[in-house]
Amino acid sequence: MILAIQKCLQTHIPKIFLESLEELESEAQKGIFTSWSLSNNEAALSAFWADECQFNTKKISENIDFSYHPTFDLSSLTKPIFLNLYLRELFKQDFIKIINTPINDLFLNKNSLEENEELFQFILNSKNNFCLNSFLSHYSGTKNWFWMGSAKWFQFSTSHHKDPNVYHTNLDINDKNYIYNIKSNLNSSCMKSFNFDDYGKFVYSDVNYFILSRLIESFFMKEKSWFQIVELINDKLETNFFHSSLSPQKSKNSIPFYPYISYYNNDINLDKLKDMNFGFVNDTNSNILSSLSENNNLVSGHSGFFGNIIDVTKATKEIIFSQSKYLYEVNYTSDVNVRFVYGLDTPSSKDSTAGLNHWPENRSKVYGHLGYTGTSFWFQINEKKQNSKYHVLLTNRVSQRRKYGVEKCPRIFVYSDFINKSNKYFRVTNDDIKEINKIELDDILNEYFGISNKIWDSSVVRIAPNINNIRKSIATKMWNL
Repeated sequence: MILAIQKCLQTHIPKIFLESLEELESEAQKGIFTSWSLSNNEAALSAFWADECQFNTKKISENIDFSYHPTFDLSSLTKPIFLNLYLRELFKQDFIKIINTPINDLFLNKNSLEENEELFQFILNSKNNFCLNSFLSHYSGTKNWFWMGSAKWFQFSTSHHKDPNVYHTNLDINDKNYIYNIKSNLNSSCMKSFNFDDYGKFVYSDVNYFILSRLIESFFMKEKSWFQIVELINDKLETNFFHSSLSPQKSKNSIPFYPYISYYNNDINLDKLKDMNFGFVNDTNSNILSSLSENNNLVSGHSGFFGNIIDVTKATKEIIFSQSKYLYEVNYTSDVNVRFVYGLDTPSSKDSTAGLNHWPENRSKVYGHLGYTGTSFWFQINEKKQNSKYHVLLTNRVSQRRKYGVEKCPRIFVYSDFINKSNKYFRVTNDDIKEINKIELDDILNEYFGISNKIWDSSVVRIAPNINNIRKSIATKMWNL
């Protein structure tokens, strides 16, 4: 199939994208992932099975419709694209100053939500001067993870057992304090996750971004709701991002569309999980938070954001602009001992998935982030503060697809040329590939969507394969730094 694709597409797409397509399709044939999208400064390219998803065709004020790229669970790319980007937009030129000011020294309206009060008193009264960057850049001292499903269990002591850390039974969903108890349990777990001796040391932690969400909703929303914050980002960037905790049903149209449970050692009782109502997120904790009762889903900034390659590309360009501006304003000097800069990751070794050929001279100019589902973006800051190179890769490496039906289901390629503002669509069945128009693509997607229930194995708990080699290889191709 790859040879046939090469012959057909070599006159339609640039060599660098064709080479990347061949490599990614080889991995897809091994079952490493089923779908992928990638982009750089020039274009975007996606590949997926026709039965995998339906598209959000919401019109945006573009000269060209880029909506025919599939939507992915962005996993940890939620951190820079959701909360980080919101705070940059909120604080604007004061972003660096505010995130590095001790929270106690900020003039905040301390009328926080009642269920968050105990957590914030804990933070505000700490011997460490926590600032927002303590959480954005992962040096708060919190441990890297805890299972948020424990929030659905009720904590109490009996004559036989008085350990306050043991949860005995499920909360009563009909209890009027159900959601309050869940939030209180989660905040209590956050407080237990701090090790103050680790303050100032880098510990990559999803807990940081759960706490950031609580800080934002209590102090930095300016009377906005979480839904309005997502829309603020979409309005600014002309994107179609959504958060699973706010719009869980939209996730059904993404890749993969079914609920997925990640396996974390022995922390989770799989028999108990089968009876729980999950959302549609690969991250176990995000699934927990997006599966609460209607209108009470709990937003976290560590995962749960969804978008397509065009959405992520636009967000990357905005982050490049703001990161360049902030670094220039403070005359930032790279420190090899600092991994995260204003909440963005840096290449930590010459084997980084950023795909740098010249190490270490390019190390100090490159920023980005990785996501568990196989998502990533990296960009280069240059001296001119414009036309920075970047690349984005999205995959669904945690998905499992049955063999049944694959041979009959068409493979779709979508290529968007940013320079010439044009789209091309291709249908591949076995070794037959041909270019199609948008109407034909619509017909194909409508025909095949739904048979996916026979093809996807939604019962599989899969350990995600290591794709760092393919990440690095594609990155090297896409920008040759």
